[in-house]
Amino acid sequence: MKKLLVVIASLLIAVSAHAQFGVVAGITSTKANIDDAITDVQNVTQYHVGLTYKIQFGSLLAIQPAIIYNVKGSKLGAFKVSDLAAFEYKTGYLEIPVQVQVGFDLGLARIYGIAEPFIGYALTSNTSVANFKWEDVKNKLEYGVGIGAGVELIKHVQVSARYFWNLGAAKDAKISTVTDAVAGRGASGIIASVALLF
Repeated sequence: MKKLLVVIASLLIAVSAHAQFGVVAGITSTKANIDDAITDVQNVTQYHVGLTYKIQFGSLLAIQPAIIYNVKGSKLGAFKVSDLAAFEYKTGYLEIPVQVQVGFDLGLARIYGIAEPFIGYALTSNTSVANFKWEDVKNKLEYGVGIGAGVELIKHVQVSARYFWNLGAAKDAKISTVTDAVAGRGASGIIASVALLF
């Protein structure tokens, strides 16, 4: 039993020696796919900010979970089924992404590929629809996966970009033609981040 405890303690010390805490921020560009309900969709660039923790396993593999506030939004054009003008909506999520990074250490830089499952919960929503009620949104859970690439400079600065697929439906309100069209949307897009590791 003592030997097992020593081995576990040694592993924890080894992992903590290769772990770094950090802050992360960047931009999120989301596109809503509602082809049969709208004639035009334009991207609205939003932002994300949060904390991250990188655990390095050797020179090839790193796991980097984070907790971020991520705002996703879209601008919808004129609707075929109504005379409503274009409107924008934005939803702020508390997200927990977990990056799996596989790459090569080149000395001053580490280049890596990213696979990133994530889960989130909608905390805020803002839209130009006059009769939209946040309490009518029944499903606020989201989840998905992202893939991309990044570079880490001098072991303290990360720059990364990835494409994400949002597989969860965060809108489930049935208030009007507009919110019916937005209901069940799957928002996917591009996210670019800069992280400072300490």
